[in-house]
Amino acid sequence: MSLISTIILFQTRYDMTVISLKLLLISLIVAVTAGCEIFGAPAVTAMHLANVEDQASISRRAEKLWEVHRQHVRVLQASGDPMGDYFYAIGNAHGWIDDAKNPVEIKNLLEKSANAGSSDAQLALGLFYFSGVIPGGGMSPPVRLPTELMDRTRGLQLIRKGVSSRCTYAVPMIDVYANRAYIRRVSAAGWVWPYFRDGDYERDASGHYVSTLEKDPDQEKVWHDLDLRCGASGATKE
Repeated sequence: MSLISTIILFQTRYDMTVISLKLLLISLIVAVTAGCEIFGAPAVTAMHLANVEDQASISRRAEKLWEVHRQHVRVLQASGDPMGDYFYAIGNAHGWIDDAKNPVEIKNLLEKSANAGSSDAQLALGLFYFSGVIPGGGMSPPVRLPTELMDRTRGLQLIRKGVSSRCTYAVPMIDVYANRAYIRRVSAAGWVWPYFRDGDYERDASGHYVSTLEKDPDQEKVWHDLDLRCGASGATKE
């Protein structure tokens, strides 16, 4: 075989080898891509099921922790402690007790507890009258007092009277990650001063927003200062 024939044969074999390698590479890419598509759905489904189970586990832990608070409420009410009615009202307002959703009934429970000497109930009732809700935490959005039953003047009077003895009210909370049920002390004034900073509005029958509380920098400062003093006293620490 001549040298030229040998070179041509070598070149041909080289080209065929390169082509074969390219085809092999393409085949691998196609196989990997197909594998992603084939195995993608089961992988996503497994991840979805894991997330669902994780959420279910969190919900079960949360329910057990809220039961700690519910049991505490039952003990307080059985002993005649006014905080029993207070926590019962808060629980229904925030959804971790599901006995009463009527805002008037919740208001009456708070009034009963406040009249029995609970400053916590007095502050919560004041906020209910003033803002229409009892700020805090729970399993659902808080029950709202109908606009026609709100009384901002009376609400502020109750809050002022309450903060004269204690600037915070108790809000039952849970931490599912730390696995604990606890009581958070919340500054009542901390919920009041932003209303005077921003004003408050509601939508009328025509869909327009109308002012129900004007901005008031002087009142904002009064309540903001109360909130700062409350925090500085350490009353909001757990």
